[in-house]
Amino acid sequence: MALGLPYSKNMLYVVLLVLLLDLEAVGSESPDCGDKREDPACLDLLVAMPSSDSNCERPEGCKLHFLLPDEQPTAEGLKELQHELNQEFKQTLKETGGDGGGKQQNSKPKSVSDRLNLVESNLISLTSKLQKLQEDGKVNLSKIEDRLNSLVVLLLGILSGCELPCNESVQKLSMLENRRLKTLETKEDPPLTVKGVANTGLPVESSERLFPKDCAEIYKQGIRDNGIYTIQPISQRQPFEAYCDMATDGGGWTVFQRRLDGSVDFNCTWQEYKQGFGSLQGEHWLGNENLHSLTRVGQHSLRIELEDWYGVKRHAIYRKFKVASEQNKYKLTAREYQGNAGNALSYSRNYNHDHKYFTTHDSDNDNYPSGNCGTYYGSGWWFDACLAANLNGKYHKGRYSGVTNGIYWGTWYILTDKRTKQKYSFKKIEMKTRILNV
Repeated sequence: MALGLPYSKNMLYVVLLVLLLDLEAVGSESPDCGDKREDPACLDLLVAMPSSDSNCERPEGCKLHFLLPDEQPTAEGLKELQHELNQEFKQTLKETGGDGGGKQQNSKPKSVSDRLNLVESNLISLTSKLQKLQEDGKVNLSKIEDRLNSLVVLLLGILSGCELPCNESVQKLSMLENRRLKTLETKEDPPLTVKGVANTGLPVESSERLFPKDCAEIYKQGIRDNGIYTIQPISQRQPFEAYCDMATDGGGWTVFQRRLDGSVDFNCTWQEYKQGFGSLQGEHWLGNENLHSLTRVGQHSLRIELEDWYGVKRHAIYRKFKVASEQNKYKLTAREYQGNAGNALSYSRNYNHDHKYFTTHDSDNDNYPSGNCGTYYGSGWWFDACLAANLNGKYHKGRYSGVTNGIYWGTWYILTDKRTKQKYSFKKIEMKTRILNV
């Protein structure tokens, strides 16, 4: 028995060391033309002809989903618990006369058998506590694994959807959201149900905005990469995703319309234009409800970029831009023009899109008394009677003939080929908005 005690103590040290190392590892780890349906060409009478004046990028981004924090075991907590266990073990050894410090107890020495029984009893107690701690650690480890899995999915989405490197933008956006994420630790998550590129318009539970209100706010935080970001213009409404142009004319533009290749049909219903359609990485309409949310408060500008099939690019800027609510039929305000593409939105008295209601083929709100401009020209737009501009028209690859239902901007330097009488459309269009004084 004299040789058995040191051996037992050594074994006990090894067991406890393994258990503590395991514990530490856990913690780190138509056209209709009124009565002239037989003559489609009559519809051109509803289009403003071009004036005689002839003076004349889309990288992908990081779809960041903010991961909400989970409770995790802290290093301080584990160290404190480890210290307590070490102290308890030392006390046990002290009581058995083997505290490792060479000191003997003043009390009467116990027999070797009694000491072994006492050590065994305390070892069983410590083992029980360690097992419970390990079980708690497994629960925390499971939470950590869930977060890591979510992070892997997020990173895969970023790597597959943007040009590298985007590490800097991820870090900056994480810093931007750090303050908001802290507030979520004591609150329940709001119901975030976003369909496609639109939102439901339903109020959220929290009155505090959890995401940047627009692309301009993200830009102010130092983020300079174009891409898709989550924004929340109104704190009481659902956040939604939008493509942010961080490079053009000072950056911070929220893109709400893009035409690239004709892959999306813009002849849609009132409800579709309300909610939005298409793909944020390609052709899309962000949604009239989202447009209203973006421009409801403050003064916003509108930037329109046009490119023809010869590579000629021009733009039009309106320093006063607003889209009213659905109750006001998403009425357009577009004033104070600047640019080199011409002011087609206020072409003339009879072809003035400013302060006009939005019209689709199933909701006629235009000023043409004999029919529906949305039906005639196959798109949703702020028609007058009918148009001097229609950037949601049918996508034609260059020239086309027939009704003027293509992507149209009445002040462009060329709209028809006078030799062939063919009409002219556009290759790329982008519409975006930004609050003034960014």
